[in-house]
Amino acid sequence: MKSDMLGRWFFIALILSLLFSCAKVTEEKRAKLAVELYSEGMSAYGNRDYKKAVEKLKEALKYLENLTPAQIKEIKLAIGESYYLSKDYVNAVVYFEDFLFNYPEAPESERVQYLLIDSYMKVAPDAYRDQTYTYKAIDKAKEFLNRYPNSAYADRVLEVLERAEKRLADHEYLVGKFYEDYGYYYSASLRYRDLLINYPEQVSQAEVFYRYIKSLLLVEKQAERRKKVYKEWIEEAKKSLNSAKDEEEKKAIQKRIAFLEEQIKRWDDMAKSSREEGLRLMEKYKETFGENSYYKELQRLAKR
Repeated sequence: MKSDMLGRWFFIALILSLLFSCAKVTEEKRAKLAVELYSEGMSAYGNRDYKKAVEKLKEALKYLENLTPAQIKEIKLAIGESYYLSKDYVNAVVYFEDFLFNYPEAPESERVQYLLIDSYMKVAPDAYRDQTYTYKAIDKAKEFLNRYPNSAYADRVLEVLERAEKRLADHEYLVGKFYEDYGYYYSASLRYRDLLINYPEQVSQAEVFYRYIKSLLLVEKQAERRKKVYKEWIEEAKKSLNSAKDEEEKKAIQKRIAFLEEQIKRWDDMAKSSREEGLRLMEKYKETFGENSYYKELQRLAKR
């Protein structure tokens, strides 16, 4: 019995010894891999092999506990710049945002912020589509210029800001043109008005001002279409009054009729005020741009 017990203890001690030995070897191997991957990745980055740099450095980050804080910081920056320099701006944004979150006061943060702004602008789609990333680029650019007004990157950030504002102006113009082309003249007028207020330097003022006035003059055309629909709905509602099941249903129909009549009045008022504003602005247009082809077209529309 004693001999069996000693045998068991010896076996357990042997197993534990092997486990500790394996753990030690594994830890040593992890530390070695971390150093090797870090060295290979930074070397690839220095040699402009950005694909390999990203691959090796992301592998190195799997052994985070075996890297120094300085190495981790260097790796994150190199990965972000590798993505940027290989024109993978989506991933560049991810790594630059991460770097700035973790190292906001680092000496490199000024450069990283510029690269982030530029990346957002390059990720942004053309003027026909959603401009969320363009707005992000603008917000980041303004933040940068407030924080680093004398930065060596300030001129480049201003260039990005100008491109971003031009993109937004083009987007707003295209949305206004869409509304205009499809007869939503009131919505078009609002877009063109905002363009003149917010982006006067990024658009042709002679054209946009013309389109603004044109849309105002044509609101009455849109109003007639809307009023026709409301009147048809009112006629249908009046017919249904006769077949109302009870007083409650009758009141609901009458409320609907009253609401539709209010909408007709709203469009009448909107058409009238829009036309008055359009005619008033025609004089200002003439004073500013003269009797050009746009003004002559406005005269034709005003006589309708």
